[in-house]
Amino acid sequence: MMTNRFIGRAAAAALVALAAPAAAQAPLTARSVGAAGSAVADARGVDALFFNPANLALSGSPAWSVSIPQAAVRTGFVGTRLGQVPSMLHFNRWSQGEKDAFLGGIPAEGLNARVDLTVPVAAVQVRGFALGVSFTESYSQNLGRDVADLLVNGYQNGRTNYAVGNTSGRNASWLDFSGAYGRRVGKVSVGVAAHYVAGRSLAQQRLFEPSFDLEAQDISAELREVSAHGGRGWGVDLGVAAQPSPRLTLSAAVSNALSGMKWSTGLRTKSLVLSRGDFSRTGAIEARTRFDRSEAALDPQAVPLSVYETAQGLYDGAWLPATLRVGAAYLATPRTHLTAAYQGALDNGTLSGGWRRQLSGGVEHGVGRLLALRAGAGTDVGGAWMLSGGAGLGPLQVGVARTSEPRGSARSSGWTFALGFTARGGVPVR
Repeated sequence: MMTNRFIGRAAAAALVALAAPAAAQAPLTARSVGAAGSAVADARGVDALFFNPANLALSGSPAWSVSIPQAAVRTGFVGTRLGQVPSMLHFNRWSQGEKDAFLGGIPAEGLNARVDLTVPVAAVQVRGFALGVSFTESYSQNLGRDVADLLVNGYQNGRTNYAVGNTSGRNASWLDFSGAYGRRVGKVSVGVAAHYVAGRSLAQQRLFEPSFDLEAQDISAELREVSAHGGRGWGVDLGVAAQPSPRLTLSAAVSNALSGMKWSTGLRTKSLVLSRGDFSRTGAIEARTRFDRSEAALDPQAVPLSVYETAQGLYDGAWLPATLRVGAAYLATPRTHLTAAYQGALDNGTLSGGWRRQLSGGVEHGVGRLLALRAGAGTDVGGAWMLSGGAGLGPLQVGVARTSEPRGSARSSGWTFALGFTARGGVPVR
């Protein structure tokens, strides 16, 4: 079972949680990342399982395809950027000028880090049928400015105005087992997919306001985690697609049009009172071990107030949202595909990561028999943007995207990296 190493990740990245992102962005397959998530109508074979099951019966679909495996990492940072993370592993070596510059760049809301790991472990498609399993782990962590100051500069003797701010975190992980079927009905294709969601962990962390011992020149602050382990859910996707002409494909689907999710109510908790020595790189490493060893089942007869406060909102939005996806693909030349798509969440589920809505466009151009080049751009029509690129060399697929979005008084900047292996063959459907 994967758990959030709250303290250990703090030491490694100068954040209480950084060394270790919700909503309606496209599934993180390598091909979709390279086209900025616009390949809804262009998805064929195993890719149709993730976008629209009706695409399984479209012309151009392979007789069979298999993906083993794919992997994608999506990041977002406020107050720092991905390129700074390696140097943060050694923040104790920074000069005072470097420390001051880092702390001065943290906005009032604090330092924020979001990381999503998505692994479509395996997927297989034969004609109109497809099966797959994927794993997702999602983190969102925030660190108050004063806590960052404590980690970087250490405790300043006599200072009693440290505030934790919104130092908190949330993480979740789950497995998705899916199966889909698509077939032609007259001039259109229809499809349905079913999902079984196996929840692994759902957790929240919070650091509480400190107290001060002026005589001992020390500080103490309670760190608390509340978690639920295990959950079960289900979902049904419905899709339709058509090809009005040999060059044009139109596709629309609602993922999780019908769904349900229930997490375990048997909660567990961890707790640790941090002192002056824990707010350092070496101290945080040792504190991580103590924090993990403190895990215990929650006794409903003796629940501390900090548990109640940490657990508030634990189950809020903890399901995969119903998501509308519509797209178009146009074959401009025999080797050039133009794609456009819109995606939007239809309820308050937050587990899928990404933006609540997205409008994107992309292009894929084939070079020779093996090489395909991709590029795309997207926006949430609210100040966020994405630029992407990718390539395919035979079965090997690679995608990368740069994102930026508003976060309070600042902006979140991030990168998405995706790598996949997809083989396909047989006589395409006509």
